[in-house]
Amino acid sequence: MKNLKPYLQKMIDDLDAGNTYVDEEDAIKIAKFLRETVRTDTWMSKYQAYTYLGISRAKFDNLVREGKLPKGRKIQGFKELVWLKKDLKIK
Repeated sequence: MKNLKPYLQKMIDDLDAGNTYVDEEDAIKIAKFLRETVRTDTWMSKYQAYTYLGISRAKFDNLVREGKLPKGRKIQGFKELVWLKKDLKIK
């Protein structure tokens, strides 16, 4: 995150000064990306979880079985098991 801070600060400074070539559509994409990256309390389906980790479904299942990833949770309102984004760190 240390490496990211100078770039974000430069973007903020450029925006404040009116020196940016980012249009409204790109600004929305950037904001959405940053929001999703920073939010760790987001519930994710199995598909979202293994896609987020950049691994196959089989690899994801093996890591859960081996205890290297947490087991999914069953919560009200979801038909499938879900994982919190903040818990998706491979041990």
